[in-house]
Amino acid sequence: MEVSVGRDGAANSAVAERSGKRIDVGIIAVSTIGNALEWFDFTVFTFFAANIARQFFPSDNPTAALLAAWTTFGVGFLTRPLGGIVLGAYADKHGRKAALLLTISVMALGVAVIAFAPTYAQIGMAAPVLMLIGRFLQGFSAGGEVGSATAFLVEHAPVERRGVYGSFQMIAQACSMLLGAIVSIGITQALTPEQIDAFGWRIPFVIGLLIVPVGLYVRSRLDESPVFKDARKNQHAEKRSPFLESITVHWRQVVAGFGLTVYGTIGTYIFYYYMPSYATKSLGIPFKSSVIASLCAAVAYIVGTFASGRISDAIGRKKPMTASAFISLIIAYPLFLAVSHVPTLPMLIFVQCCLMLSLGLFQGSYCAFVCELFPSRVRATSMAIGYNFAVMIFGGFAGAIATLLIGWTGDKLAVVYYGIFGAAVGLVTILLLKDRSRQPLL
Repeated sequence: MEVSVGRDGAANSAVAERSGKRIDVGIIAVSTIGNALEWFDFTVFTFFAANIARQFFPSDNPTAALLAAWTTFGVGFLTRPLGGIVLGAYADKHGRKAALLLTISVMALGVAVIAFAPTYAQIGMAAPVLMLIGRFLQGFSAGGEVGSATAFLVEHAPVERRGVYGSFQMIAQACSMLLGAIVSIGITQALTPEQIDAFGWRIPFVIGLLIVPVGLYVRSRLDESPVFKDARKNQHAEKRSPFLESITVHWRQVVAGFGLTVYGTIGTYIFYYYMPSYATKSLGIPFKSSVIASLCAAVAYIVGTFASGRISDAIGRKKPMTASAFISLIIAYPLFLAVSHVPTLPMLIFVQCCLMLSLGLFQGSYCAFVCELFPSRVRATSMAIGYNFAVMIFGGFAGAIATLLIGWTGDKLAVVYYGIFGAAVGLVTILLLKDRSRQPLL
């Protein structure tokens, strides 16, 4: 799929002529397949954390073993910023295509280590070490994937379709969350607890590995981002480090990307991932019912995300993003209050769907908006820095923060304060920024 490019913004017109009103499915698939794999694995790990704990972190105290498993899981969050800096700079120096081939290869290696690692009973202390290595590789590659893939995706889009194209990065996450939950539930229903401990928990990771050859093939076949190629022609011999330029010249935009990511990250982890645990432990709703509600919420999120992408292409990014953050700020507490008074499945579905629909209205415009903050020569690096540090701080510790808030206050509604904080940060950030949706990418 070759794209001819020239100087002075010709790349954008070339993309527009090639794409027209038709969405390029190939570009979307190439850009989102790595992110989809990451979130699929994230979801199945949350379902089988207890099983992994028993196999790799044996202890007389089940809570201690589970804590060790979640600590290992958290390593992936700690290594994301490092991956974002290293692999983002690689993408800005050597191209999005080269970086995407590298990130999915490293990600596949991490998943394979987890899927096939011998247990503690088989190799002793080497088992948890292998699990740590697997999560390190996953986090490192995921940190580089987000900046490179999102830049590749949005840079391929015509100016009037960047919002829609960018929305598919978040839609891919939601679809992977759905698929991961469905596969995990299917395994828990089809196998006995003993079979799940023995081999069943590995099945989803093996399934995830099956898409890697496809991802490598399609990524190797597609052409480089036309915007990146055009920028490289005009830059000539640019010697400055993308990382140093990001933090010295574009630090305000990096901080803006961080602030925008805070809302999306907290919203995703609190309104979606933490809700099953919250509904079960704090509200007494059966776990199966809470999973059903989360599946419905994921569908609502997909709808809101795609709608936001389309809306942002028509009226700009700021309006749907501002509306989303403001709506979440207003409705979050009343909705949590309602489900605490009426802890039923229909109410939980209504609450989660409202929250995730509102979040989707923000997330669908997010990727294009953040891409438009930076020039091509530092886009992948700058995006990755803001995104990954926000995810590490506010996403990686979201469950712990929510649990601590409830414990400290004794109020089961305290978890919503964290969600409100995220919405407030997102609202203030977006209001301070300029909408660049009508400007060509540089």
